[in-house]
Amino acid sequence: MTLLVLALSTAVLLSVGGPALLRGLGRACRPSTRSTLALWVLSPLMWLLTWGALVLMLVAQVMGPGVKGVIAACLTLIQALHRNGAEAGVSLALVASMVALARLLWVALRQSRAAIRWRRDHQRDLAACATSRVIHRRRVWLVESGEPSVYCVPGGRFGIVITRGAVDALTPREMRAVMAHEHAHLRGRHHLLVAWVRLLDAAFPRVPLLRAAAQEVPVLVEWAADDRAARLVGVPPLVHALGAMATSRSADGAAALAISGACTVQRVRRLLNPSSACAGVRSFLLIGAALAALAAPPALTVASTVVSVAASHCACTV
Repeated sequence: MTLLVLALSTAVLLSVGGPALLRGLGRACRPSTRSTLALWVLSPLMWLLTWGALVLMLVAQVMGPGVKGVIAACLTLIQALHRNGAEAGVSLALVASMVALARLLWVALRQSRAAIRWRRDHQRDLAACATSRVIHRRRVWLVESGEPSVYCVPGGRFGIVITRGAVDALTPREMRAVMAHEHAHLRGRHHLLVAWVRLLDAAFPRVPLLRAAAQEVPVLVEWAADDRAARLVGVPPLVHALGAMATSRSADGAAALAISGACTVQRVRRLLNPSSACAGVRSFLLIGAALAALAAPPALTVASTVVSVAASHCACTV
């Protein structure tokens, strides 16, 4: 029971205290955008592994090893429920776990079908009104629209979509910066990272860690794409392009990660006034401590599960 309480405490601590840990690391260390993005994407995975291992631990403690142990545990569970309901919480936890898994699969299926349907419909519309062009040695799809817009459509034969208004409004260097930004999204598979955190937030609402990750990751992928474009083309062209594109309304959040994940003013301020990141041993130690803190709950829960199963097996074989 002590191991169960300890594992449950670490799972709750990760769920509630994870956002404070990661945001505190950002204030204390100012790690690179890629490092911060990796930590925020990794934290929901650690949360999922922690609660999954906790469920396995509950099953191991209730049912024990072997078929005979399963039958005996089921009979003991029924008798306990009739006597005083001492095991009712465990049985409810198992039922809740099955419901949570079913909800996760259902939300994943629903969001996947919606994304596939949206991409299919959007690609059909683009095929009807867009023409293939080569701009700055990259193949893009040009839409004859006066409103400036540049965005990416992941998957399929479409990649970067540019309107005629954007071609007219942006200088060649600004166009290179915008295209580098969108190519960074496609190259980094940023749509998958955003979909991952939003999936868990939709499947398990009101979990502070998952809600925070769903808010932070879309912003961080924008920053990562901005950093890539700034390294390749320079900060001034990207800033001027952001100003020209800020009023665009044609690309929605499902299609374009640009202008949907972060405030344009915040992005411009960050590019013009970059904060100095910590370097050296201090940064390495702080990031390592954050990784250890994220990995500790699932590791502790898995270790508790192994100890629980071993103890049950030893008790059964004596």
